[in-house]
This record gives sequence, C-alpha cells and structure tokens, in this order.
Amino acid sequence: MTDITADTTNVFLFHIAPETSVSPAELQRILLAEAAAFSVASRPTIHPALLAHRILRGTDGRLLWEIALTGLESPDDDAPRESLCEALLGEVRERLEGLGRVESFAGYTDLVFPGPGLGFCRAPLEASRSSGSSAGLAQASAPLLGWEDYATDAGTAVAGAELPEDLLAEIEQSRGEAPAEPGLKPVRQGHMYTGASDKAHLAYLHDYLESRAAASSSSDRRKVIAFRAFQAREGSTAAINTYDNQIVTWGTGWGGLGMLGKVMARAVANEALRDRLGRAGLRYRDKNVYDVVDLRAKRVITGRREALETLRSSVPLLRVLIHAARDPRTRDAVTEAQLVTFMETSAHIAGADGIATQALFNWIAHLKHWAPAYVDGCLDWALPQADGGAASVERDQRLAVLVGRYFYGKARKLKWIPDWRQFQLYCEHMKADGLDCTSDPFFRAAASPSSDPFAERPAPRPGRPAKPQLLKNAPLAGEPALERVARGEGSLRKRASGPEIKALQEALLAVGIQVRGGVDGVFGDRVEEAVKAFQAERGLLVDGVAGQATLKALDARLGAVRG
Repeated sequence: MTDITADTTNVFLFHIAPETSVSPAELQRILLAEAAAFSVASRPTIHPALLAHRILRGTDGRLLWEIALTGLESPDDDAPRESLCEALLGEVRERLEGLGRVESFAGYTDLVFPGPGLGFCRAPLEASRSSGSSAGLAQASAPLLGWEDYATDAGTAVAGAELPEDLLAEIEQSRGEAPAEPGLKPVRQGHMYTGASDKAHLAYLHDYLESRAAASSSSDRRKVIAFRAFQAREGSTAAINTYDNQIVTWGTGWGGLGMLGKVMARAVANEALRDRLGRAGLRYRDKNVYDVVDLRAKRVITGRREALETLRSSVPLLRVLIHAARDPRTRDAVTEAQLVTFMETSAHIAGADGIATQALFNWIAHLKHWAPAYVDGCLDWALPQADGGAASVERDQRLAVLVGRYFYGKARKLKWIPDWRQFQLYCEHMKADGLDCTSDPFFRAAASPSSDPFAERPAPRPGRPAKPQLLKNAPLAGEPALERVARGEGSLRKRASGPEIKALQEALLAVGIQVRGGVDGVFGDRVEEAVKAFQAERGLLVDGVAGQATLKALDARLGAVRG
C-alpha cells in the first residue's frame, strides 16, 4: 500500500504538444479538469489525494504537466518502483488521446529538495526518460544546455559542474538589464529599499488595490484595504531588505525564511516573470527552495539559506526583483501574489466579524504579519472579556488592549519578546487609521507587560445566549474554533496551529486516516495530506482545507465509528 510516512518527494514531468485542432488554452483547461479526477488504474495503491498536479503553458503552445507524490510504494509492493513513471505516462497518454502528444517525460524520485520541473527552462527537453534514480533526468541529447542543467540534482552529465563562460556572461548581462536603483542603499551587512519615493509605482498600487477592493466581498475588501495600508509601513511590493535574519525580504514584508516562498510560488506561475528571473539565473522550486547562479563561484547554488545568501550578495539580482515588481509586464503578477498571500495568512483572522473598525483589523493583521503565532486565537480569548454588546468603536478600543495583552502573553510563553517600541509604533499606525488607543495606560507603558494574561479563564460575555454546539463527538466537540468552522465561519488550513489542530489530527487518526508526524497541533503539509485523504474517501472536494463540510463529515464519521 502507499507509504505516506516517507519524507522524500517524487516529481514526474510531461512535456506536451497540442494537436493542431486544439488550442493550447483549451488543452490546458481540459488537462486541469483531468488532473482533478486523476488516478492510476495500474497502481490502485496510490490514493489520488496524494497526487499534486500543476500545469503550465509556454509561449510556444507546449504545456508542462507536473505530477508530484510524497511517498512511494514499499519495496515489497507487487509493482516495482521503477515502473511508476511508465504507469503515469500511460495514464497521461490516455487522457491526451486526440488532444495532444507527450514529447518528452522525466521522473525525479526520492528528492530531498522539491523537483526542478517548474521555473525557467531555457532549452526544451529532448525526448528522454529516467525513473527510480535519486535525481533522475537523463537526456538523450542536449544540443543547448541551460544554466539549470548545472544544478547538482539535474541528472545531466554537467550536474554540479562549473558553468561555462558563455552562460555566465549571458546571466551577467541579463542581470545588468535591470535599471540601477539609487534608493537601494547599504544598511548594516545588507541593503534596503522601501519604494517610498517611487510615486509612479505607488500610484499604480493605489489604483490596482482600489479596483481589487471594489470587486471584492465585504470581508475580502477589509483585507485588501489592510494590505494597501501596509504599503507605507512594510514597504511597497518592490521593497527589499537584506540586513536581518530573514536573509532576503522582498515586497511588503515577505521574509526569505518565512512567507516569501508562498509569494514566489504564486508569482512564478506567471510565465513572463518566470522567464525574467530565469534569464537572470534565479529559479524558485517550491517550499522555500531556490536555484541561484553564483557568478563568482561559477556554480548553481540550490537550497534555502545557501541560495538566499547568494541572492543577498548580488546587488544586480536585487535590482531584478525590484524591477520585476514595477515592470508593466510582470507587476500585476507580483502584486497579486503578495496580496493573495496576505489575505490568506496575515489577514486571515478568526473572529474578525466581531471587529467594528478597519483600524483595529489593520492593527491585528500587522501584528500577525510580524509574529503570526502570537496572534492566532487572540479574538477567541479577547471577545468574551470585552463587556459584551454590539461591535463598536468603544469595544474595539477595549479589544485592542486585550489583544495587546494576549500578544505579549503568547510572547512570554514562546520566549521571543517583540520589540515594545515597534509595538507602540504599530499603535500609532492604528491611530492614523482612525482608532486612538494611545492614551490607554497599557500602550503608554515604558516596557512590555510581564504579567500572565492567561492566569484567569475569561468570563463569558453577559447578555448573549450561547450558540448551540454542532460538533457532537470527541475530540472535535467542545473546541470553540472548530465550532466556528462548523457554523461556516472560516476554515482551517496550512500554517494554522493550536488545540483545534490537535483535535483535528486526533479525529483523523480515530477514523483510520494516517497523520504523518503524529499529533503536534500544527497544520503543515502532512496534515493537509491527511485531510485530502479523508476528503477523497468521503467524496468531498479534495483541497486539503478543513472547512464546514469536511468537519461535519469527520464528526459524523467519528459518531459512526464509535456508535
């Protein structure tokens, strides 16, 4: 059976040319539909929910279908691991009948880093195949090698070797095409650029976000407005910071060791941006892993910290990032990638419907952008203590104090204490946005609080009857955050953490779904895989997000198992 305890990644790439009677756009649409219902008939032990699909279309009309799988069959499986690439190829060809043809395919198995299939590809792959090897791309012939063929895991004859001088010169020239930016100034051991002086780009961002907000729902509009407020506080979408422990921060506060990977994953889906970064010797793979050409070492650096350090050391590459965010050909892709990531992370605040003012929402989102773990669950804790009543400016002022106490209470438990002056600056931002809490003794204190706000359990809000409990079965029953999801008030997804995630993990295990890594209260890739497996088993939308339908189905399944 499928071993989902394996940590290695397996990536299979199929380069496809459409038939003359089928447009590339139409073929891409069909393949996306096929991917949603994809299974491997000859390998029934591979659960479809464990296969991840991405499809990209090139300017020449060719498509790349990537199929990724975490974990392969155990060695004693009847069908050997070496045949998996052939099995997938057969499925892909069957779905392409009359629509297109596979021109080449390759398999990368047991990868420690994500597969190098997505990103810049200077030369089309020749008809080639390999499978069952630790980095398996073997090309029959390669008349024109790109710099990516020199990555250590490229599986080519030149993998890990020094790049030839002509490729190095080509990359250096491409980096030099990005205009010099006087605002990119040395700071400590790195550089900084805020974008505050680029009036044209700020005007573009204002118009883009205004239009985006006007077309959004009321809850999403609040998130877009908060992101717009961040442009003056965290830097524009073109900002650069390379002097702190995030190594490289690009745009509106996206750190290289934090959320920058999520932004990059969305941004490089745009072919023009992928091509621009690729010509400059920069490729994003996945999961915060990059390939970066080091012109001095004449090699491709692959990884997280090592690759980011190489990026940090190259001012021309930093200029490429700045220019990509401002170039009319790529700026929409960069802006949208940063905005959507913000909306799904920093601005995803449980209980936000209890906030009256945009100013308080902005402030909590800013704190979450700064230290996410210190904000998660803040309103669950604060709202019962805010003296009840309807949402109002006055209650938001009380909530601000409670959220601040919660923020530093979490800090005391998690050890890193955020700078108090920075916190007070964010309070000034909240005042500028329309909610003045600066006169409150809590915010006027000389230092952050040292008391424990969690010593006493918050009292229930007076005058408001308790909502009926929808979840009936342990361990889901009784968790406030899970009850909100069951009522349709939000969802649980990757990067969430807390007792509700622990309960979700325990529930999945109780109904027979494996959760790799055990019960740790963190919603990561392994929990997402388990949720997908449950959704597929119950005939639900397989998206890895624990929403209302998934939680209700899981609760019902718990009742059936124990009944």
